[in-house]
Amino acid sequence: MNHPVFHNLRSAVSYFGMWVLIMGAHFFIFYFQYKFPFIVSLSDSFIFNGFFSLLGIPLWYVVRYSVPSGKTRVNLLVNHLASLTLIIVIWVSAGYSLLNGLFGTYAAYKDFLSSSVPYRIVSGLFYYLLTGLAYYLVLYNSNLQEKLKEEARLNELLKESELNMLRSQINPHFLFNSLNSISSLTISDPGKAREMVIKLSDFLRYSVSTSTTGFNSLEKEMTNIQRYLEIEKVRFGNKLEFGFKLNGNCKDHKIPAMLLQPLFENAIKHGVYESTEQVRIDMECRFENDCLLIDIVNDFEPGAGARKGAGVGLKNIRERLRLMYKSDTLMKTSVSGNKFHVSLCLPEIKSIENKT
Repeated sequence: MNHPVFHNLRSAVSYFGMWVLIMGAHFFIFYFQYKFPFIVSLSDSFIFNGFFSLLGIPLWYVVRYSVPSGKTRVNLLVNHLASLTLIIVIWVSAGYSLLNGLFGTYAAYKDFLSSSVPYRIVSGLFYYLLTGLAYYLVLYNSNLQEKLKEEARLNELLKESELNMLRSQINPHFLFNSLNSISSLTISDPGKAREMVIKLSDFLRYSVSTSTTGFNSLEKEMTNIQRYLEIEKVRFGNKLEFGFKLNGNCKDHKIPAMLLQPLFENAIKHGVYESTEQVRIDMECRFENDCLLIDIVNDFEPGAGARKGAGVGLKNIRERLRLMYKSDTLMKTSVSGNKFHVSLCLPEIKSIENKT
């Protein structure tokens, strides 16, 4: 850590400005109370206080390398006693010698100068304690700020690892199913198998190159979602239909990368898989109150039993939203007849930054 006095111009002005105020009070007492001549009062004030302001600068290094702790209290006390003694001796002797040389012929002041030595020692002790305390407060604040920054970095790493874990729980399931379908299609329909391999390759390339904690435009995300649905359509044929409705400038809105794909996977898993009829998945977005509203609706068969792992994808999405937006109320689900609804409310990125 750099010396706090010379950290910047403001700190230097503050330090020496405080000593100027002390000099002014010192001069006022000597000139108006003790009735010493102007030049004597000014010189006494300037020499003693100015000299201590310079001696107070190296005191920082005593504080900096003598941090209080249970094992070093004795060493800390010895260091400060030695530093205090050295500073007081230099300060009083140098100030006394200089002022005695300048005004030694002025008997009244010379007598006062000799008799005031004990009081100057006490004031030197007071100056030392105040300066040392100020340095310890600066050091404490610096350590606190560094600790807060370190905690913020650790929290960011923790959040990123949690997000990576959440996404890793989803992608293998989709990949496993897709590879199984490709394996089957290589025998029954090699053309569709080839088409599915190309689409899967594009989908995975996007997934791998996208940061889990980053943001992408809704347009890019929907392009990848379309790849995903086209892969699934190769498997399910006319049993699966889908459509998108993006209003206004929704396409340019930034959303968390790979956030929507698990929702569409959930619609496939609990809609198309379980239904004997054609299933349609519709997605619509619009802006409302500085928030991007995304509605995903899919058909499902109410009487069909839930597949193993039902709700895991939705739970992971809620957790991602909580980690990234620091809110638990951004996703709502509902059922209306044979329609399953998922509604997302995604704030502007600048709104997130203001919260953090």
